[in-house]
Parts: sequence; C-alpha cells; structure tokens
Amino acid sequence: MSLPIVDHPDTKPQVVYIDDKGHEDQIEDIKNAPVEKVADTEAAPYVDHTLVIDEKENKRLKRMIDRRILPLLCLVYFAQAMDKGATSPISIMGWIEDVGASGQDYALTSTVLWIGLVAGNPVASQLIRRFPVAKVLAFSMLIWTALAFWLTFSLQVPHILANRALLGFFEASFNPCLVTIMVQWYLSSEQAVISAIWHSFTSLSTCLQSIMGYGFYYVRDSNGGSLKSWQYLLLTAACISAVATVTVFLLLPDSPTRARWADEELKTKFVERVRSNNQGIKQKIWKSEQAWETAKDLQVYALFALTFCQTLVIGGVGKFSALLINRAFGFDVATSQLLKIPVSVVGVCAYFLMTYLQQKYEQTFLTMVGFTLLNMIGTIVIVCVPPGDKTRVGLMIAFLLLQFFGACNTATSVVLSRNIAGAGNAVSPQLFWSTWAPRYIPSLYIHLGLYATYILLAIATRTMLIRRNASKRAAREKRGDGETNTNLHAFEDLTDLQNPDYKYSI
Repeated sequence: MSLPIVDHPDTKPQVVYIDDKGHEDQIEDIKNAPVEKVADTEAAPYVDHTLVIDEKENKRLKRMIDRRILPLLCLVYFAQAMDKGATSPISIMGWIEDVGASGQDYALTSTVLWIGLVAGNPVASQLIRRFPVAKVLAFSMLIWTALAFWLTFSLQVPHILANRALLGFFEASFNPCLVTIMVQWYLSSEQAVISAIWHSFTSLSTCLQSIMGYGFYYVRDSNGGSLKSWQYLLLTAACISAVATVTVFLLLPDSPTRARWADEELKTKFVERVRSNNQGIKQKIWKSEQAWETAKDLQVYALFALTFCQTLVIGGVGKFSALLINRAFGFDVATSQLLKIPVSVVGVCAYFLMTYLQQKYEQTFLTMVGFTLLNMIGTIVIVCVPPGDKTRVGLMIAFLLLQFFGACNTATSVVLSRNIAGAGNAVSPQLFWSTWAPRYIPSLYIHLGLYATYILLAIATRTMLIRRNASKRAAREKRGDGETNTNLHAFEDLTDLQNPDYKYSI
C-alpha cells in the first residue's frame, strides 16, 4: 500500500510513493486521477493528497509522535494493568482469607470484571464515536481510580464483586481508545511495534506488582488501626492510576488535527502520513449498512473466535499465576512474588520477539501458531511432571513458556486494527475450579484443547484473508490500476470490503 507524493501540483507530476514500510518507489505519473471524496469530517480540512512527504520528513514526524503520543499510551496501559491485575499478587498475601472468600469467589472477581467489560463495550464504542477519544479515556480513568481506592478498603465479597464489575464496565473503553489513537497516528506497518510496546507494559506492571508484593508482604499490622500488607499494594496502584489520569487529561490530544502543539501544516502532514492505512481519522456518523455488512462478514466471526480462544487461556493463567507458583509448584510466598519478575521479563521478550518475527517475515498468523506451540509444550510439562523439590525449577521454566501465548494478544490487536474498521476473559477464571487446586490439571487439559482450536482458527483465517487480497488485486488489474495505488478512498468512510485499495494483514 502506498502513499502518493507529487513534487509540484502545477507541473507534470513526478509521483514518489512512500509505502507502509517507508520505502520509496519511482512510478510514472498518474493521469486523470479522480477528485477525492472526503467523508471523514475530522480529517477533511487537512486532506491534501498532493503533499510531499519524503523519507527524511516521514522519520521526523514519527519521532515526534513517538515522543508525544507513545509514552501516554504506555502509561494508560500500565495504569489499567495495575488496577485490573492487582488481585493476583494479593491472593497469596492473606487477602482471600481477610475478605472471607471461599469456593469460586476468587475466580468470580475476574469473571464479573470481564462481564462488566463486555457490557461496557457497546457504550464505549458509541462514546468514542460521538465524543473526543482522549476525553472519553480520561473520564474512564477517573472512574477506574475511584474504584481502585474503593477496592483497597473493601472487606466483603459482595462489595468486591460489585467493585470489579464496575471496574470492568469503565475499563471497556481503554482498549478501543488505544487502538483508535494508534490508528490515527501510526502507519499499518508501524502498528505491530507500537502495539508490542504498549502491551509490554502489562508485563512491566506485573513486575512492579511483584516487587511491591514482596516488600509489602513484610509489612505487618502492628496495631489494629494499621493497613494490611495487601492494602498497601492496592493503595499504591490506585495512586499510580490517579497520576496517570491527570497526565492523560492534560497531555493526550483527541486526534492529530486537535494536537495543541502542532501547527496547521504539521496537522496536514500527520493526516496525510496515515493515508495508506485507508482507515481515516474519525467517523462520527452511524451507517446501518456498514453494521449489517459487519454482521455478515465471516472475518469478524473468525477474529472473534480467535480472540475468544486466546482470552480463555490468558485470563486464567494471569489470574492464577501466583497461586500456581506458590501452591502448585511449592515456592513460599515471598519467593513466589519474586518469581513473577522473570515471568514478566519473558512476557516482555515474547511481545518484542513476536513483533520482530512479524516484521521480518510478514506472517502474523503463522507466528501466532508458533507461539501457541510453545505454550502447548509448557502445559504438557506441567501436567505430566509431579511437583517436588527436584522438579519445581523445571516446572517454573515450563510456566515461563506459557507467557508466549500472551504475545499473540498484540498480534490479534494489530490484525483487528488493520482488518476491521473480551468475552473469553469472563469465562477463563471459571476453568479453574477450587476443587482442582492446587495443580488445576483439568484446567490445563482444557487449555491444550483451546491451543489446538486456536491453531486451526489461525490457519483458516489466514487462508480466507489471502483469498480476499487476491480478489482485490485481481479487481484492480481488471480496472487497469495495476500496482498504482493512490489511496484516494482513504477518507471516504468505507469498510475494508468496500474499499478497493484495502489490503488485509496476514
């Protein structure tokens, strides 16, 4: 996919294309190019397909975006991961006993969160469509922060479940907001790296939680009025969320065209830079025919099934990781907290390895299959090897392999953001029944079945998208477009099926 650059509008145009990898390709001039239709009201005042953006300028613009936008995306993801994942480290710090949780109560704290998130998704989508995306995100973060402080002092299971359900509802906006912002600012070819960077902050939050868990575990309530060790951890996470909320509200622009630090010329360059994405900047008008097309699109259901299978595994592994290390593998509480640090490091490495392989081989789905196989190997080892003093190190290494599947989350997010202009997480903790503790062997057997299903879905989805790309390419050749792709439909508010220039990521 290429972005057309014309040297001068008053002379016979010598067109320079900067494709989605930043490469330049001299192509003969385009004759009788149609007048561009712009349905994207956000981008309309800044659209200029004759704008010259050479490779040097393109890199300068990206560096500017990396400095001003990417740190804020990382901060948001870090803050929400701290809030959402806080119940994992405190599960072995006496929290379960202090709040009187029993049976499936602990699993339910995650299930109700994801039910709330599923319920909040339609609301979040409409808010993002109607209102400035950064303001929607900041408002949601404000509510998250209040709920995080509430959780710190909640000592009854019903109150905790209500808190987690509301937290999920208001966290429903964070992922669509971040993906929307990423698509507004970054080229499709850049999104894999950018997505890996901000997703990796989930692992970094786990690392910080582990360090906090280790330190606060030794904090004892010396008198009746002091906080418990796990309350210090929750309170710290809530304070981090509060700082992040203020920062995002003050610094994150709603779109490239609303960045206060950018002049009019710079805004035009930001808009034209992402033309080759063919996704526009922001669409405020609801189109029923597009909704109906989505409902009929097999790709939507294939990607939903992939995401559902993935979250069925990830939600449970993340939620019960501390319990598995502590009670299944036999490490003490303090050591279990520290062992979450290498788990986090492997998670970060997996994110960037996934990105590297995607960029090098341009085979997203096959990379996802490879990472899934690593998880299957780790799961089989944990199922087959009994825990003991001589085996727990090996079991821990096998558990590290389970972190590679989480990196598929970045790949799925990129595929979704490129190819489509959480219910599984609600179910995943319920695969870990308290009667199966401490090793949860039946849960791991279920995971093996999910891995196999995921691999088959990935291969089937890839095949379908390859055929769609071939069909679009054949249609362009029939019209006589050939390889000349002007992306003049980029801001017409077309779906991926409607846009003849659209190319699916595989």
